Amino acid sequence: MNLLTKIATIMTTDLATVTIHTPVTVAIDLLVRHGVHHLPVLTPEGRLAGILSQSDFLKLSFPGSGLNTVSDIMTAHVAKLEPSDTVRTAANLFTLNKFHALPVLEEDKLVGIVTTLDLIRLIDQEPIRLEDYV
Repeated sequence: MNLLTKIATIMTTDLATVTIHTPVTVAIDLLVRHGVHHLPVLTPEGRLAGILSQSDFLKLSFPGSGLNTVSDIMTAHVAKLEPSDTVRTAANLFTLNKFHALPVLEEDKLVGIVTTLDLIRLIDQEPIRLEDYV
């Protein structure tokens, strides 16, 4: 794997997103329907407000929590990448912070998302060399 590969080449650009006002039940439906584990959360103006991951739904397990919208359970302070950042940068952020998804912004506009699965797919594209296993 070339650690200098640009994030733009591996990021997902066809994104399912929610807004801060999206009901939690709608967000759950989107996660299931799209088969994803993370949803970028946008403000009504279209700016990144945070990210919603499956683990954020654990906050709903407390009776009487009164949590109804995505803004109640999302992670608001997230690290971000730019399309020109490298795979090495993403791998370091994933490792240091135990993240599994990073939004990709270009001039403050959400243009993609990179997940640990994207890095695994990149590794899987590498040719297998017999000498590595002997």
